[in-house]
Amino acid sequence: MALQYQDIDLDEDPCIFPDCGHFVTKSSMDGVMDMKTQYLMSPDGLPVEVSGSSVPFSMDEIKCCPTCRGSLRNISRYGRIVRRAMLDEATKKFIAWSNNEYLQLAQRLVDIQQRLTEKANPVFLPQNSRPSKLVIVIRPRLKQLYAIRDHIGGARYAPALKLWHHISEFIGKVRKEEQPFQRVADFIQHSQKQRSTENSMYNETLIQVGGMIQGLALWLRCETIILSDFMKIRQYHSAQVSEIRLDLTGQMNDCERLIDLANTSRYPRQQVEGHVFSALFCLVSSQLASESTEKPQDEAESSCSRETLKTKASAHLATARRLLQDFPSTRVLEVDVEAAETMLGDGVFYATVSADEMRVVYQAMAREFSGTGHWYTCESGHPFTVGECGMPTEQARCPECGGEIGGRNHNPAAGVRRADEIEELARGVGDIGIAG
Repeated sequence: MALQYQDIDLDEDPCIFPDCGHFVTKSSMDGVMDMKTQYLMSPDGLPVEVSGSSVPFSMDEIKCCPTCRGSLRNISRYGRIVRRAMLDEATKKFIAWSNNEYLQLAQRLVDIQQRLTEKANPVFLPQNSRPSKLVIVIRPRLKQLYAIRDHIGGARYAPALKLWHHISEFIGKVRKEEQPFQRVADFIQHSQKQRSTENSMYNETLIQVGGMIQGLALWLRCETIILSDFMKIRQYHSAQVSEIRLDLTGQMNDCERLIDLANTSRYPRQQVEGHVFSALFCLVSSQLASESTEKPQDEAESSCSRETLKTKASAHLATARRLLQDFPSTRVLEVDVEAAETMLGDGVFYATVSADEMRVVYQAMAREFSGTGHWYTCESGHPFTVGECGMPTEQARCPECGGEIGGRNHNPAAGVRRADEIEELARGVGDIGIAG
């Protein structure tokens, strides 16, 4: 039975008054806030020190007044707990939003690829694309894409270029510096430098790199679709086109960046994509080098010869093949690898993979964030869903990294936890338009 205010010994158990006006004894509120988990407590019930770094997404909800669910943000005693839960909530919303945005961009890319595949090759090319003594040399990345557009003529690549800009904007929104935890961590680190203290609340594992990795992969795929179509048309009009040189170093560097990020964060699917895209950029460079009428002038230029580039492409595809064997979640990208291997062997550019094949890949990703079933995070921090009954009955693995997530007798593996909040947020992501 709840005590009346006059029955409480305030010397023994003081009361806490949140903004809402309800009062709760300190001992009761400490129980609600689970203070003993967060702090080492003295015999008098006072927090002595933080018990350790907070575990990401370890708080199921933002703690509030037990009577009316009013905010406790103004109670200094519980500030760390409340603010940490709020940061968790903001990060979960960020995950839900970034996945939704990514899948919508992916759907647009599949549609654009479908339309490019269905379009016939242009009968005539613009006058400035026809053979001449002038060799077109293009280096800045965006100018390359516009030059390709002008080389082919018409509005063939207008939707793809518009999407390229939108994906670039998405990457800017999901980069590390824009995330809730990173913004707060930067503020805390600045404060620590001024006070010469250390903070145990923030660490690099809290930063969600999945959106950045997915966005970078989609950005590069958009470019490979444009380049593959461009090279296919050039081969069709081989007698009508002037020599053009594209410096794809920036794209290749981004591929290496994608591979490194995906490897470090255990996103093997994007790691495979990075190797496939690297191979494709090498093949484009190799083909354009074979069309060149000039001989290499120095050793650096010679190192980028056709055979060197083809050898590099072959090495990337061999690595992609090994990843397909090591990580079952990457099997959906086998068509990508096979298409690149065919181009490497034939020296003929086709569509990298069909739009229908890519739609299957993105449908699989959409199902992993469909909001149906229950949400968990694996030991590497990747969110995933399982069926409505809870954990699967057979041993299952994380769809991203392949780590064990449990399943025997419906029990999760070590390091796996329920993520109810992401589950709730994800329910609004079901209708994202990845249609069959």
